[in-house]
Amino acid sequence: MSASPLNVSELTALQIREHLLRGQETVEEFTVKLGQFVDAADDKIRAFVHRDDRVVALQADNLFRDRTAGHLPGPLYGVPVAVKDIIDTMDFPTEYGSPIHQGRYSVGDATVVSRLRAAGAVIFGKTVTTEFATTQAGPTCNPHNTAHTPGGSSSGSAAAVAAGMVPVALGTQTNGSVIRPASYCGVYAYKPSRGLVPRTGVLDQSPSLDEVGVFARNLEDIACVAEILTGDDGHDAATARQAPRRLYDVAVSEPPLQPKFCFVKTPWWDQVDPEAREAYEAFVDHLGDCVTHAALPDIVRNVAPWLVTLNESELAFCLQKEWLHSRAQLSEPLQARIEKAVNIPVTDYLVAKDRQFHVMSAFDEYFATYDAILCPAALGTAPVGLESTGNPIMQTTWSFAGLPSLNLPLMNLSNGLPLGVQAVGAHQNDARLLRSARWLVSEFVKRNLA
Repeated sequence: MSASPLNVSELTALQIREHLLRGQETVEEFTVKLGQFVDAADDKIRAFVHRDDRVVALQADNLFRDRTAGHLPGPLYGVPVAVKDIIDTMDFPTEYGSPIHQGRYSVGDATVVSRLRAAGAVIFGKTVTTEFATTQAGPTCNPHNTAHTPGGSSSGSAAAVAAGMVPVALGTQTNGSVIRPASYCGVYAYKPSRGLVPRTGVLDQSPSLDEVGVFARNLEDIACVAEILTGDDGHDAATARQAPRRLYDVAVSEPPLQPKFCFVKTPWWDQVDPEAREAYEAFVDHLGDCVTHAALPDIVRNVAPWLVTLNESELAFCLQKEWLHSRAQLSEPLQARIEKAVNIPVTDYLVAKDRQFHVMSAFDEYFATYDAILCPAALGTAPVGLESTGNPIMQTTWSFAGLPSLNLPLMNLSNGLPLGVQAVGAHQNDARLLRSARWLVSEFVKRNLA
C-alpha cells in the first residue's frame, strides 16, 4: 500500500491538528489528499460503506469560515474521524449493515458525533459494520493480510485506522466488538466504563451491554477523543448525572507510584492458540516485577451464559420491528438467533441482569491492589476467511461487568499478524486505566530496546 503525500498513515490526530493550525495547508486541502489516498487503499480493504467528498468539503469549509471569523479551533480541529454505520450522522446514511435500512438518513447526529463536530472533527465517512452489529460479517478485509478477518462488529473502523485511512474511528462494543478487532488489526482501542459515554442516536442492540468505543494510533489520541465524548447528554439514562471526565491530562501524566498489574489467564486459556499463549507468557516474563499472575473470581465462570441470555433477549426486543415486518431480509443466522431468543424465560433474563452488578463488584478487591488487570485480547491472531469475525470470549467478562478496557497492540506472531494485550480498569476509573496503560506501553518498549 502506497503512502499518501503527507504520510497520513502515520500521523496521529493531534499531529494532524498541529499541522493544520500551523497553516501549512487548509483543512480542505488536507482532506482532499486524504480522500485520494483512501480511494486507492479502500479498493482492497473495503473499510468504508459510505464516503462523499462533497460532504467532507462542506465540513472543511465550515471550519474555515469559523476560523476566519475568529473562533478558537477545537481540540480536534480538522481531524478526520470515521464512524461505524450504526451511529447516526445527518449527512451520511446510517444503514445498520442491513438491506432493510438501505438509504436511511437520520434526522440528526448521534450525541457522540455532534460532540466530535463541536470539537472541530471532520466526519470522514461511515465504516462497515456487521449486520445490526451482530455476527453476519461484511466485506471488510484485514489490512495486514486481506485473506483474514478484521474482526467485528466494528470491522471497518478497526481496519480504517490500521490501514492509515483515518487516525481515529468510532465503534461500538456489546461483547467484543471493539477490543477484538483492534487486536486483529493491530491498533489501540478503548471501550469505556458503562454509563460514561452517551449512546443517544446509536443503534440499540443490547442496551444493558452496548458501549461506544474509540480506535486510534496511540493512547494520547484515545484519551483526547474519549474525553470529548463523555458526560450526561440528558437523553441516555445510563449517563444520567455523569459529568464529563478529565481523561487526557491524567492519561499523559506520570503515575504518582509505579503501577501494579496482574495477568489473568481466564477460564478460556486452553482455547488460546499455543503460539499466542507462549507470546503472552513471554510478555509477562519480559515485564518482570511489574506484573504478577492472579486468578479470576469463581463467578466469572458463569458470565458467558449470562451475557448470552442478556444480549439475545434484548436483541430480540430491539429488532422486533425488523422481525415482524422485514424478516426475510434478515440473514438466516440472525433469524435463528431471534427465534430462539423469544423463548428465553423472563426469569433467566432478570437473573442475568441482576448478576451484572455482582460481577462488577467482584473485582473491587483486585483494583484495591492493582492499577489494571491484563489478559489476552483474543484467542489468537485474526482467523483466515471473512465469513466469521472471530470469538469474543476474552471480552465477555469485562463487557458484562461494564468495566473499561483497552487493546494494546504490542505483539506480532510468526504469521505476521498482530496480537493485542487487553488492559482492564476499575469501573468509572477510566483515567487511571489510560495512565497506567500508557506507562506499561512505555516500559515494554523501553525494555525491548534495552
